[in-house]
Amino acid sequence: MGVRHPPCSHRLLAVCALVSLATAALLGHILLHDFLLVPRELSGSSPVLEETHPAHQQGASRPGPRDAQAHPGRPRAVPTQCDVPPNSRFDCAPDKAITQEQCEARGCCYIPAKQGLQGAQMGQPWCFFPPSYPSYKLENLSSSEMGYTATLTRTTPTFFPKDILTLRLDVMMETENRLHFTIKDPANRRYEVPLETPHVHSRAPSPLYSVEFSEEPFGVIVRRQLDGRVLLNTTVAPLFFADQFLQLSTSLPSQYITGLAEHLSPLMLSTSWTRITLWNRDLA
Repeated sequence: MGVRHPPCSHRLLAVCALVSLATAALLGHILLHDFLLVPRELSGSSPVLEETHPAHQQGASRPGPRDAQAHPGRPRAVPTQCDVPPNSRFDCAPDKAITQEQCEARGCCYIPAKQGLQGAQMGQPWCFFPPSYPSYKLENLSSSEMGYTATLTRTTPTFFPKDILTLRLDVMMETENRLHFTIKDPANRRYEVPLETPHVHSRAPSPLYSVEFSEEPFGVIVRRQLDGRVLLNTTVAPLFFADQFLQLSTSLPSQYITGLAEHLSPLMLSTSWTRITLWNRDLA
């Protein structure tokens, strides 16, 4: 016995087919729109991922930004003071590796080095001085027979023990192309590297350089008279003068550096976060 289906008109079949096609098209549009929209929304948040990912790759010994966000009560340096270009950052932890909390306890900025195409920049400090870090103040500047003399005073001790809070500055303009200056503890005689220096009794009449001073923070700026180019600038980082730690910083006028004490190296020295030990022979 055969099975008979109810009759269906051609018009009804056409309407059913049209509804099915419209439903399929609508579902396809929704699915396609969702798949296209989600990646765009994720791409809008990718800068945050790019900021945190390089720090995460550094390992647990140097906490990245995620560790800072996990401790909102931790003391932080003023963000505007920490906006320092990487090549202008001076190490606030030359003595040892420290954490972000220890760095900020020193009053310094903590920003992990970002990774480039070849990884993170080796040697670039993560803990560095803000521009407003306390240093010495220049006082009682006066002319002398050789050049200038002044007193340097510090009111805020550093994180190194036994700071010398009062220093004496002597600037000697020895020849037309040679400037000699010393920073000493006026109250105590300290060890000095036994280098022979020429004895000069009066300042050069027409030096090829000019000497400027920054009062607070203290700094010495030496310029070439011919074109005004800065040859020495010690205002780039604070001066340290403690019982067992001395530090005077300057910017380099050129990336082409040779010499600097006794060591084996190529003629041209690397200026990419390189440390060079001075006077390390024949003094033991």
